[in-house]
Amino acid sequence: MFVPGNTQYGIWLRAPSSSGGKDWLGFLTDREVISQWGKTGQVNQSKTIGPAPSRIFLDQKIEEKKGKGYRLVGEWFPGSGWSHQRQTQPATPPELPRPNRPTNSTPPLASQVMSEWLSDQNSDQWF
Repeated sequence: MFVPGNTQYGIWLRAPSSSGGKDWLGFLTDREVISQWGKTGQVNQSKTIGPAPSRIFLDQKIEEKKGKGYRLVGEWFPGSGWSHQRQTQPATPPELPRPNRPTNSTPPLASQVMSEWLSDQNSDQWF
């Protein structure tokens, strides 16, 4: 995406659509407010939407787009470029500490069952 020269602030919004999504970008430069838009991955249209640098005017356009279902993708700041918002990731459960195992390789439950079976070998119920 092309960031106009002398940009003081930029915002990137995206909305779902039947064709896979659409993007809208708004830029506040030192001279004007610029809009860019197009299908996701094909932002190729641009227009000056404010003949004077007005953050208030840009904020009104942003609210208008959000009202139409657009959501924030990222913001552009001088000196740091785009700061992208991450999609909400499912929380990864913390790794739980493993219990200490006995030094022998037989799990505690198996050793208990084995000792019960050995002590009950002479039982008449052998299956």
